[in-house]
Amino acid sequence: MTTASRIRELGDRLMTPELIIFPVRHHSPACSWQLRRLFATVTPSSVLVEGPRSFTPLIPLLTHEAAKMPLAIYTYAVIKPKGAPEQRHASYFPMCDYSPELVALREAAKRSIPARFVDLDFAEQIYQEEHCDEKDGSSLLDEKRFRRSAHLEALAERLGCRDHEELWEHLFEIDAGHVTLKEHVSRVAAYCELSRLDYSQEDLHRDGTLVREAEMVRHIREAVAGRAATDGPVVAIMGGFHAVAMPELLRDASPSQPCATGDVVESTSALIRYSFDRLERLNGYAAGMTSPAWQQRIWERFMLGDATSPPLKRTRQDIALEMLSEVAATLRSKYDVAIPMPALSAAYEQTLSLARLRARPAVARVDVLDAITSCFIKGEVGTAGEAVLAIARQAFTGASIGTVPPGAGTPPLVKDVMWRLRKQKLKIDNIERQKTTLDIYRNPAHRMTSRLLHGLTFLGIPFAQRIAGPDFIHGQGLNRLQEKWDYCHTAATEGALVEASVHGATLPLAVAHLFEKKLDAFRAGGALATARAGAALLTQAFVLGLHDHLPAALATLRTSIGHDAEFESVTAAAAAVSLLAQAREPLEALDAGELGVLLNTAYERATFLGEDLSVPADDPAKVVRALMRWREILVSAAGAQLDASLYWAMLERIQSTHPVPIMQGAATGLRYSAGYLGADALQSGIVGHLRGHAKPQDAAAFMRGLLQTAREVAWQQPELLDALDELLAQWDDDAFTAVLPELRLAFAEMTPRETDRIARVVAQRHGEDQLGTLVIREHSAADVQYHLELSKVLNGILHEDHLAEWGGA
Repeated sequence: MTTASRIRELGDRLMTPELIIFPVRHHSPACSWQLRRLFATVTPSSVLVEGPRSFTPLIPLLTHEAAKMPLAIYTYAVIKPKGAPEQRHASYFPMCDYSPELVALREAAKRSIPARFVDLDFAEQIYQEEHCDEKDGSSLLDEKRFRRSAHLEALAERLGCRDHEELWEHLFEIDAGHVTLKEHVSRVAAYCELSRLDYSQEDLHRDGTLVREAEMVRHIREAVAGRAATDGPVVAIMGGFHAVAMPELLRDASPSQPCATGDVVESTSALIRYSFDRLERLNGYAAGMTSPAWQQRIWERFMLGDATSPPLKRTRQDIALEMLSEVAATLRSKYDVAIPMPALSAAYEQTLSLARLRARPAVARVDVLDAITSCFIKGEVGTAGEAVLAIARQAFTGASIGTVPPGAGTPPLVKDVMWRLRKQKLKIDNIERQKTTLDIYRNPAHRMTSRLLHGLTFLGIPFAQRIAGPDFIHGQGLNRLQEKWDYCHTAATEGALVEASVHGATLPLAVAHLFEKKLDAFRAGGALATARAGAALLTQAFVLGLHDHLPAALATLRTSIGHDAEFESVTAAAAAVSLLAQAREPLEALDAGELGVLLNTAYERATFLGEDLSVPADDPAKVVRALMRWREILVSAAGAQLDASLYWAMLERIQSTHPVPIMQGAATGLRYSAGYLGADALQSGIVGHLRGHAKPQDAAAFMRGLLQTAREVAWQQPELLDALDELLAQWDDDAFTAVLPELRLAFAEMTPRETDRIARVVAQRHGEDQLGTLVIREHSAADVQYHLELSKVLNGILHEDHLAEWGGA
């Protein structure tokens, strides 16, 4: 029999009076709709569902009337391979209203039909895989074979679809309900058989597929053998990749062999809350259909429509218009991006036109997304369109969160965190607060504990507080080699963990999920997505140990550096990258080879912005600090690769041409400290700014910039004090009062010892040994300034009343 003939007959072999093997695509509304049709025409004797056997006791919770989807069965196992340390594996079995597995279980519960799961347990599945690497957050509804199928890829190309996801929607979802049940099963079987042709028996043995299918065959045989002649058929719901192999496997009369297992230290399953955004990310790794909110709306309209033939074309058009309107409304309300009505109308018309052009009977998800890209984005997709696409993804993903019914037990995240805390030897059974010191530079186990505590803090769990140690995110305390933490496990800890379970059932997964959400929010943040914030996000990924997220975080920071027009923000990002490049041991950044390239990108951007350096009037000193940070970066190990001549040329331009005096002073001081400006040139600059015709405020600002970057000139260059002394003698009370705040800031960077040194020099110039008390702590600088202004007003009043001598004038 040819392959084509065998595929055509496969549908008939899946549906017999005794047994119906129903092939599904996970989270497919079309498959679920056809499954409801099946239950409307037959009364099964029993219902079998692909999934670990141990999930069967959870069926009453899944079908409970108080259970609100999306939910997931979380399962984990701690195993002990021979001669190897313990391994921890975790996985999910997510379900939503339109999941065929859940639809089958609900229909069985409604009709009081016995139902059970029939796959190997999770720990057994792990042992069947040749490469048993630790898993944390994978999906049991794995459909990666569809994505990797050469046959499906060729079919998608022939039909003008960009991937197997669009191909499936084009072939099955768009005309769901308008094909017969038998035709649907035959078409799904053909689709899945094409995928299976890409894999050899050796491939299927390596990943444990054959052993799993043998287990499912065993259960099917038992169910068929246990049905009475007058009973309805056994209905088995399973992924299409497995379903197409069942007829041939059932024909083989040889008994199945028991699967091998190892030592299972711990294993359990629980029902947890899930969310559409979690479901979307899991689906993105080939674990079912994407865009949960889109699929949910279609399913809900199915439930409201005609049970035999839903108005699919009209339904999809309505949902497309709803999605377009919501994206436009969100852009307007959150980002002040107005989508005019003509653009909205054009996007809807283009959606319909794309569906017709692509020979679809109804609108597809990608048609709407393509119309959004075309009609809502003005400019480059990668820049101006980033926020638009982010909002569109959020709309198609949705924000629904499930509700676990009563009796579901403790969420797995609580158990997982407790297990990890105990494994790291943290005392969590004591009501008193504990302290721990972590040597994160030399002790790998301490680094793991540090990531654990940082992860809990990142999730907002009230458990531990870092009281000392390096803060890589904010660039503080970097000279410290150890972290010190204060921690205590309380009822509030578990309560917060229950709330955080929406992010994931294990700590690494929850931390990764929340970080991904922050990264997405940053990308859609528009003007808020500064280089400084992007660098903090990248540093946070290192601190949390999210090394698999580094490529995305690096790319995001590179984009934000290119868009940021603030010199100080770009400089802060460069300083963070320089720190990451040097702090490799505690952050385990040894493989982060792109850091050097990223630092160079920031340097080029900063020198470009320095051509026309803008200075905020409210805080010009922060730009001065940014210039000083570049000097520190250039002399560091990370900055050795940079072309320092660009920086010094920039400072020379600032010194000679910048209109803001504090910047001229800062550039002068930086060039003098590095030897690019001689003592004679420095004295000329001082004389020009302090003894020239500059305004008092400008003279004080120049001196502030100079002393901020090269405070040693205050005692190394007498010319500075000479010029300043002359200025003070020339200024009247009004001028002195006006510039006093700037003068105070000019000397604020000095240490007490340096201030005393300058005071002695000034005292000697006026024939005194000392100036007396330099610091009066009972009055603030604001108090002094206020009383100076008040004295000025009072003297003016006295002068008008011809009583000036009373004021000492």
